[in-house]
Amino acid sequence: MGTALRRISLTALVILVVSSVGVSKAQAKPGAKITTLTVAYQQFGPPPYHEADWLNRVEQQLVKANSSIRIKLIPIVASEGDYYTKVDLMMRSSSTAPDLVREDSFLIGSDVTAGYLAPLDSCLSSWPEYRQQWYSKMQAITTFQGHNYGVMNGTDDRLVWYNKHVFQRAGLPTTWQPRSWNAILSAARTIKNRVKGVIPMNLYSGIPADEASTMQGFEMLLYGTKNKLFDYTTGKWVISSPGFLSSLNFVGQVYNSSNLLGPTDDIALTGQVGNIVAQQLLPKDKLGIDIDGSWVSSNWYPKGAHPWPQWQTVMGHAEMPTQYGGAPYHVTLSGGWAFSVTSRSGNKAAACQLLKALNSRPNLAQYDVEDGQISPRKDVVRVAAYAKVPLNSFYTSLLSFTQFRPAFPEYARVSNQIDLAMENVMTGMKPKDAMTTYAQAVTGIVGKSKTERR
Repeated sequence: MGTALRRISLTALVILVVSSVGVSKAQAKPGAKITTLTVAYQQFGPPPYHEADWLNRVEQQLVKANSSIRIKLIPIVASEGDYYTKVDLMMRSSSTAPDLVREDSFLIGSDVTAGYLAPLDSCLSSWPEYRQQWYSKMQAITTFQGHNYGVMNGTDDRLVWYNKHVFQRAGLPTTWQPRSWNAILSAARTIKNRVKGVIPMNLYSGIPADEASTMQGFEMLLYGTKNKLFDYTTGKWVISSPGFLSSLNFVGQVYNSSNLLGPTDDIALTGQVGNIVAQQLLPKDKLGIDIDGSWVSSNWYPKGAHPWPQWQTVMGHAEMPTQYGGAPYHVTLSGGWAFSVTSRSGNKAAACQLLKALNSRPNLAQYDVEDGQISPRKDVVRVAAYAKVPLNSFYTSLLSFTQFRPAFPEYARVSNQIDLAMENVMTGMKPKDAMTTYAQAVTGIVGKSKTERR
């Protein structure tokens, strides 16, 4: 988020797509009328490519079931930001638009506004499993202006990690569930006073950390107050509130230069802070508390970016508390990806059938295990392979109360202003002044009529 997306010409994109299309080897029965669905998704980094494996596996099932549906893969080899740009260019034209497209959930609103996606209401109404098994928030995250535009197939959430070795040295309990923000700050101050050479806590903050600052940092605080970022009842952005100010005050306490609890600026204000935290500080017992994501543990798996065999005994995990410990008591936020049907698809009924096949319990469970995702389906937790993944049951339990970012076209620019407000506080601006600056900027982005103060 906040990253400028590089533009490429439609002609260059068509060349890229044609050169990267994976053509199915599945054979139809002689005389059968075949419907070939094109599916676009991001392919990044080295293999294995779990999306391709998932799609090919489901196609083979369809062949065995004598289905007339076949799949043509369109892997788009690009970074995340470039993927957004390239897939948007594809969806502008009927000649290049795929039937199904893999969508980052926070972009669904902007892609609907641009006219790229088809509503799935009729498709999902004929699929009882969707209403019964997808967590309500996983249905809401792909809903825009009263209509559903995607099926979530993987998600994440956020929590409080803590290093038990550091806690032991500080004399803190190694089974820990903070009940308020003050409990977190108190533990961090205890670590600072008793354990030398250790960063007491990490709270992502500032522009270089981008959406990590907004979502893992600020929104995990704000959503634990009585106020929110966007009021869905009034349809307005809340640009000034006690909760917003309290959240900035928390940032100020973590990054108070006279009693610093967080990382120094050379760590905090770098785009690599997430890797430094997960791959260096926590495994080396150099960080006490980390408000972060469920994906962090994947760094420590045998095939992860930083294998750490001892992590399950060293790292503790807790739910993020609300500000004062009142209802709903805990906070988490989720993002993730979905498959959507494009508005220019000429095969919407067949695309609906493919969505159902891809997201059956066994197929989705296998994909989520292979790709290290939290499943948005409630019943996947009962699949043995999924339940065996460390902490999957805990991560999945958080989905019962998760929240998500406002999926509106202007969110990316609002998010950038949140990061700036946090960085302003980090570098000495008073939280109230930072909130005033934020309010002015967001009013300019969304218009005065779409803002309110509390």
